[in-house]
Amino acid sequence: MNFKAYRYIAKMRIQTMMAYRVDTWTFMIMQCLMMVAVAFFWRAVYGDTEASHGVTGDMMITYTVVSMLMNSLYYMGVEDKISDAVKSGSIATDMIKPINLFSMYFAEDMGNIIFNFIFSTVPMFVVALLIFGLPVPASGMHFLLFFASFMLGYGINWLFSAVFAMLSFTAIDLGPVFSIKYHFVNMLSGAMIPLWFFPEWLRNAMYCLPFVYMYQEPLSIYIGKYTVDECVIKLGIQTAWLIGLAVIFVFAEKRATSRVMVQGG
Repeated sequence: MNFKAYRYIAKMRIQTMMAYRVDTWTFMIMQCLMMVAVAFFWRAVYGDTEASHGVTGDMMITYTVVSMLMNSLYYMGVEDKISDAVKSGSIATDMIKPINLFSMYFAEDMGNIIFNFIFSTVPMFVVALLIFGLPVPASGMHFLLFFASFMLGYGINWLFSAVFAMLSFTAIDLGPVFSIKYHFVNMLSGAMIPLWFFPEWLRNAMYCLPFVYMYQEPLSIYIGKYTVDECVIKLGIQTAWLIGLAVIFVFAEKRATSRVMVQGG
């Protein structure tokens, strides 16, 4: 029964997104322009250099293309959902529904992924294919490990976003803070600039945080920067972060829901 309910929620989210396809196409066009600009930037930076930090120019092009494709799927609607529900006061009625509130938000985000994959990721992939060629992974095994790492990275990203959104229970409006958090994560996760170009002290510090395991580690696996054995170790670290954030999420959820306060509506 619960599975059917969540599947229905995801389906309804897809239908809702269908009504706002202009926004999706606008986002896709902007992502394509950014993808092309960043890819040509790396091509210019590398120039005649064969490799830097163990990565060639072609590998950086692949890194950029796949990063943008991942970004189109990493939509975290849970932040806006929690914030809007708290501000309107609907969070109180949502909590008495016969399904888990945050599972409902997760199901909606699954609907977003399906919609974005069809109307954003696939068109972006075609554009990248025409301009840069096929972004081939290092090997078939690396692709399978990348897929597992991508799923773990999405889980880490979603849990971090959900925990961060819990601040809405203690603040009136976190809209600007969410924007800052989005750009902060993009910068420190290696989504735009891989951390191996950063100073060593900052690079070492970032590996102690979960952000790098959202983007850079899956992408590094894809382009073959790690051996298969190293990839398995990275997957283990991602799993540990996922479990750790899940524990924090459960604790934060209990704390937040125990002090529900209607702030409007």
